[in-house]
Amino acid sequence: MTDLTIRFKKKRDGTATLTCLRRDGTSTGQRSGGFFVGHDLGHYAIETTLGLRSAFFGMLARGWDIADFGTPWPRGPFPPDAVEGLTLAECAAGMLDQERAGVPMRSVEEVNYGLELALAQAGRTLHRRLTETELGRIRATHAELAARWKSLPPGETLDLPFPEGLP
Repeated sequence: MTDLTIRFKKKRDGTATLTCLRRDGTSTGQRSGGFFVGHDLGHYAIETTLGLRSAFFGMLARGWDIADFGTPWPRGPFPPDAVEGLTLAECAAGMLDQERAGVPMRSVEEVNYGLELALAQAGRTLHRRLTETELGRIRATHAELAARWKSLPPGETLDLPFPEGLP
């Protein structure tokens, strides 16, 4: 069994729900529009490709709720072991969001530079630069997941295991 089953449900009204089912039987979730499905699929592609066990989905598996990631930050600050992974995953997911919106793809050097800047703003240093191969795998995984979501009929779900398959 995986630590977390990530379930995207395509509603008949065009919205979606994200439900994350933990190994212990608890869950967290939210209703969202299409933008956040693409964004969260990006997180999945990034976190599974890079083996980030303490980023967004890893934190949800550890018991954090989706509402803990927004203002007024009810859970408090992120654990120190999660800050770099969360920042890296969020920035990379933002880059994928921009690409989905039509911004030209950035080179791996440009992506790493953006990650360095974002981590510096959080008072951190980028300890692990993305390789061209990793960036290509992230983009390919995200595109495959987005295609699966797009072809999913209303009322159906897309279930993704986490962290199954992490390096």
